[in-house]
Amino acid sequence: MVRLGRSALAAAAAAIVTASGATSAAAAGYPERTIEFIVPFNPGGGADASQRTFNQYAEKIVGKSLVVVNKAGAGGTKGWAEFVHMKPDGYTLAILTPPFNIIPALVRPKQTGYTLDQFTNICTYAVVPDVLLVREDSPYKTLADLVKFAKANPDKIKAANTGALGADFMTTLLIEKGTGVQFTQIPFTGGSKALQGTLSGTTDAMVASTLFAVAQKGKLRTLAIASPIRSPEIPDVPTFKELGYNVVSERYRVLAGPPGLPKDIVNYWSGVCEKVTKVPEFQAAMHKIGQPPAFRNPVATTTALNEMRGFMQELVDKYHLAK
Repeated sequence: MVRLGRSALAAAAAAIVTASGATSAAAAGYPERTIEFIVPFNPGGGADASQRTFNQYAEKIVGKSLVVVNKAGAGGTKGWAEFVHMKPDGYTLAILTPPFNIIPALVRPKQTGYTLDQFTNICTYAVVPDVLLVREDSPYKTLADLVKFAKANPDKIKAANTGALGADFMTTLLIEKGTGVQFTQIPFTGGSKALQGTLSGTTDAMVASTLFAVAQKGKLRTLAIASPIRSPEIPDVPTFKELGYNVVSERYRVLAGPPGLPKDIVNYWSGVCEKVTKVPEFQAAMHKIGQPPAFRNPVATTTALNEMRGFMQELVDKYHLAK
């Protein structure tokens, strides 16, 4: 029989505990109290709805209260700028909504208040594709109709967006680049006003996420979806790629920690995230609000974010958007 000294026993115990980050965090008694989730937007929006839905099902796994704290302002940058200075103890996490957190850091790096490398990526729990929408009674019944008119009439198609340099602004540039057309972008102060602009005929089209396609079905027609494959929410809508255009644009729901969040806590929450995304009721709830659930671990999440950062940087450089 081999007897281990105290130091060897301690090392063995540490190896067992740290074999899994989730096990290590749990063994250390984490979490012991309520955990706050920073949502840097007002209550009632897409990010807020997704995080509250996630928390509802994650609470059953974690066994502690998970509370959303809304810190709206400056398109999300105010809340994220505060978040990167918070203590990395696992009791304050945040939702990132790429590309919303990426674009300001590329376009206004000196004013944003954070760098992209400051966030500790934990997991992705939803991937929300962008779509191109027109009014239901629009003369453009298909993407081909819109592209044909736009090519013959540069700048005549007015496309609504929620503000210059926002996610839909950038996706519209991506559509222009991919289809070879040129729109005139009309900025509105928020998604609801951009929607009203399109419904009233002030603008001809708008880019938005699948949330709008689901919620406004019957009022808006979706011409194409900017995802690699069709969406179960709107299965009859073709992808841009199907129609011959290399346009892919999606918005992620990412769980993140502040700089320096310990790896065992990262792995703990990644494990929780994976479990939540497998719950049928969570899947149904997310589909209902037009935000398809999808799990990515920390490595896959970081890879996807770096890819998005890369093609957003290409747009910033191509259109000279940096300030």
